Amino acid sequence: MPDMCWDEERNALLELQANMMSSNGGDLALWAAYSESGFLDCCSWRWVKCNLATGRVIELNLEAVRQGAGDGWSFNATLFLPFKSLEVLILSDNYIIGSTKNEGFDKLSRLTNLKVLDLQSNYLRFPNVLTPLCWISSLEVLRLNCVPSTQLDTTEFPSLKNRSMPIDEGLSEKCPGMSNLRVLMLTGYEINDINALSALGLGTHTGLRNLERLYLFDNDFNSTIFSSLKHLPSLKHLDLYNNDIDGKIEMNDIIALSNLEFLDLQKNNFEGFVTTKGSKRMSSLRNLRLGNSSSNSTNILQSLKSFSSLKGLSYEDSDLTASAITYELRNLSTLEYLYLGGSSLNENFLSSIGQMTSLKVLNMAFGGGYGTLPNQGWCELKNLQEVSFESNNFEGKLPSCIGNLTSLRWLDLAENRFTGNLASYPLWKTLTSLEYLDISYNQFEVPLSFNQFANHSKLTYLNVGSNTITTDIEFKNWVPNFQLQLFAIYGFINLQKLPSFLHYQHDLRVLAIAHNHLQGNFPTWLLENNTRLAGLYATDNAFIGPLKLPSSSHLGLKELYVSNNKLSGHVPANISSTFPMLNHLNMSTNLLEGPIPSDIGGFHLIDLDLSNNFLSGGFPSDLVTGSSILTYLRLSNNNLSGQIFSKDIRPSMLFYLYLNDNRFEGPLPSNIFLKPLIALDASGNNFSGEIPRWIRDNTRLLQLDLARNNLEGSIPVEICNLKLIQVLALSENRLSGNVPSCVSGLPLKHIHLNKNQLGGELEDSLFNISSLKTLDLGHNSFTGNIPHTIGSLSYLNFLLLNNNLLEGEIPTQICLLNKLSIMDLSFNKLYGPLLPCLGNLTQAENEVETRSVQYGSTCTSAWLEFRDWISYTRHYHILYGMESDFSMVDVETQIQFSTKGNSYIYKGSILKYMSGIDFSSNRLTGEIPIELGNLSKIHALNLSHNHIFGRIPNTFSNLHEIESLDLSYNNLNGRIPVGLLELYSLEIFSIAYNNLSGALPPFKAQFSTFNKSSYQGNPLLCGYPLDNECSDIKSSNTSNNGSKDSAGFVDMEDDSAGFVDMKDFYIGFVVSYGAILMGLAAALFNPYWRIAWFRLVEVLMFSSYYFLLDNVVTPLKNRWWRNLR
Repeated sequence: MPDMCWDEERNALLELQANMMSSNGGDLALWAAYSESGFLDCCSWRWVKCNLATGRVIELNLEAVRQGAGDGWSFNATLFLPFKSLEVLILSDNYIIGSTKNEGFDKLSRLTNLKVLDLQSNYLRFPNVLTPLCWISSLEVLRLNCVPSTQLDTTEFPSLKNRSMPIDEGLSEKCPGMSNLRVLMLTGYEINDINALSALGLGTHTGLRNLERLYLFDNDFNSTIFSSLKHLPSLKHLDLYNNDIDGKIEMNDIIALSNLEFLDLQKNNFEGFVTTKGSKRMSSLRNLRLGNSSSNSTNILQSLKSFSSLKGLSYEDSDLTASAITYELRNLSTLEYLYLGGSSLNENFLSSIGQMTSLKVLNMAFGGGYGTLPNQGWCELKNLQEVSFESNNFEGKLPSCIGNLTSLRWLDLAENRFTGNLASYPLWKTLTSLEYLDISYNQFEVPLSFNQFANHSKLTYLNVGSNTITTDIEFKNWVPNFQLQLFAIYGFINLQKLPSFLHYQHDLRVLAIAHNHLQGNFPTWLLENNTRLAGLYATDNAFIGPLKLPSSSHLGLKELYVSNNKLSGHVPANISSTFPMLNHLNMSTNLLEGPIPSDIGGFHLIDLDLSNNFLSGGFPSDLVTGSSILTYLRLSNNNLSGQIFSKDIRPSMLFYLYLNDNRFEGPLPSNIFLKPLIALDASGNNFSGEIPRWIRDNTRLLQLDLARNNLEGSIPVEICNLKLIQVLALSENRLSGNVPSCVSGLPLKHIHLNKNQLGGELEDSLFNISSLKTLDLGHNSFTGNIPHTIGSLSYLNFLLLNNNLLEGEIPTQICLLNKLSIMDLSFNKLYGPLLPCLGNLTQAENEVETRSVQYGSTCTSAWLEFRDWISYTRHYHILYGMESDFSMVDVETQIQFSTKGNSYIYKGSILKYMSGIDFSSNRLTGEIPIELGNLSKIHALNLSHNHIFGRIPNTFSNLHEIESLDLSYNNLNGRIPVGLLELYSLEIFSIAYNNLSGALPPFKAQFSTFNKSSYQGNPLLCGYPLDNECSDIKSSNTSNNGSKDSAGFVDMEDDSAGFVDMKDFYIGFVVSYGAILMGLAAALFNPYWRIAWFRLVEVLMFSSYYFLLDNVVTPLKNRWWRNLR
């Protein structure tokens, strides 16, 4: 056995890496990192597999290694010819756009051992690509599937701009065919003519006599495909998912495929199988996949009688509620495997299938089941080995008859509403063959002892998460008969301790104890006892003290998640030597302190999260040099300082770097702008100087956040070279100058430039980015008008232009932004009227995008791998993928908005429930449009400090969710609508310093919480809590109940609705007139009295004016308008 790979093959790998990698980097940079670090055994390099005996490369799995490159790649066969023993070549999803001239795929025929070639998800056109490929006569497996046609026709690659050669250059000569081909995949090409495959010799004199598997899904074939395939004598597996097969399928054409065992016809709208008199029955077909179409399921099932040997039937994602369907299904007596996932079934289905006695597997996951499980029918199927009712709506207790299913190996009841104490079910005593049990996300009571599984010696997978734990009496010294390989007990907020039986488990591969609020020291004994553990998930508990590691190394541990606990002390210095194979480490949100150990990484570490701790000191350079495949690094919210990377260190695989909210200072170091970066967050530090112009090289960036630093200078125009950028956050710096106009050509979704010194007129370029969801330019010095092109921002959720020097009227185009949730135009110099069409805004606040996630893979990859492994090794037939939620680019939208008298920062999911408009401190005039009363979901409305006059619309009583309403410092008059009493969510209310008059609304509901400051500056208002008492409480209250006119205002025509009786008015007028004459005479002789007198005259004139306006002019005006109508 050779010590390492051959030199010429190592050199060939490095040459291949240089050719496949674009200027933006790529995953293959890891090979160069291996070589530079002295790790020269290329047989141990990622994506490479060698023959153990010869040391020759036999497999290159290069799937998606060019992801994010942003440019196409021309295949060059010469790069692969040094690998003379190559058997498997996987190049899927690599932006292959064709081949270099005279170096096409036909040259791979020189690799006489090449058996598998995978070119899926590239930009290779059909049928051109087939011609050169069919020269590779050694091939046994060929996989081709195209990117969607919309991408194929519209994607532009920079490398093609000055290139005249076609995307695919086919060979004109006929090729000899592929006589050794066993598996062929041609999917997604929209092929509708079987003759298109003639280049492969698919015809009467076929060269594909050994073809066993043919995948033609996502094409446009019709039912004639079957007769065209009868010349493939070895065909066993045929996949025609999502084609255009309709009408009735001739059974004779299927029978002609004499060796066919598997047929997939999902997502085709055919009507069934038709037989002619004297037709034979199809005896070879074992498995049939149907459903997910608009076909008549009853007719199709009735036509399955000709498949005499059918063992497996999949009929998923369909409506199977008809009684006739249940009848047809239960008559398929030979069935052993029945997959109905995602289908709606008749409520009597389970109680009616007792005669399907051959059934071994029943999968009803993700269906429309409801009610309780019946105690008959399905429980009579004694041969059942695997049952899944996952994600239905079943409720109540489990039927006792389940205990009859003594052969049951797999039982999945997850995500229902089953109830009862597990200990109260006697059925567990007979289900001793169980190997896999998942009861998570129900309403079961789970005894902490787990005594009910004492005799389940075969149990290896047990998931009881998200139920309710109960304490029971544990048998002393109880030693379980089983050795679990996966145990999940998560989401129990009342779990006081871990089950005692775990002390006797020594073969765990996956352990999930997250979200339990467990207290005490971290259970290191679990690691000591289970040396083959691959994944430990202990997030969101209350573990305290230092993280103690096991005494010996664990070669199998790949994932360790202990975030959101109360762990203290230092990060263990020997963590990489204790867990040398660790891929994922998350210790975020704890109480850890001290420096980051220099050797924390380890050679296999992919992502590391130490955020939200109290770590201090510098950035260990060994962290990246010792972890050459480190992809994700989050060190946010610590006390780190000093140099980030040494000048000569440039990690080649680091895609996601989060350094925000630390104490780094000085100019932005050049080597944090790594070419491979997809996300860079250095916000909340003390970086100074200018944004470096070499940022132009970071062409893969999706997120750039440099906010909350001390950066100065202008925004470099080189930022426009970031052709993939979606999030640009430069707020709270000292940037000046204009925003580069070229940003209009970027696919930006979120722009945060607030709290800088930017200026100049707002240009159309900022308002032509149709993808924008957030535009925050507040607290700058922008001038000019709001451009009319703002109406093109149809996806905009948040618009903040506050605290600038903007002028002009609010453009009517702003009313086109029907997804707008928050709009702040306060503290500008805007003038003109309020737009009535604003009443159509903020009605869709729950649709706003509050975070931007670009990549995800949960923490549970070890869990996923284990499920795959156990299903394969134990031959399980039921398996689904698991959801993942570990975000790499995870950007929370953050908005600062003033409401309730204060300025608040809203971010993340809370923004879904926040909507508001702030037009305060401008020069707006006119009346408040009654249409603003249509903003029924708005939470904050601020129109204060303007020149608005008229009345408060009575329609404001429709603002049912409003919490803050500020109309202060305007020229409003009239009365306060009593309908505002219906605003039960109102917390802040101010109408101070207007010209309002009359009695205040009754001191009840929300209005009982407002003090006199809400009303001050309105001398004609009266009633509690003001000091002014109303002269006639009764008349004051009834005045607020006047009828509404067509404008939504209260009609005060009636004399009884007046603030003061008219008789009192006349008496008061005469007395006042006499007092004026006497006072005038006295004032002429004394200068001090004269001054006081003129002040009194001013007050009386002011009061008389508004009195006459409210009680005389307005009633006359209203009567006149009604007469006109």
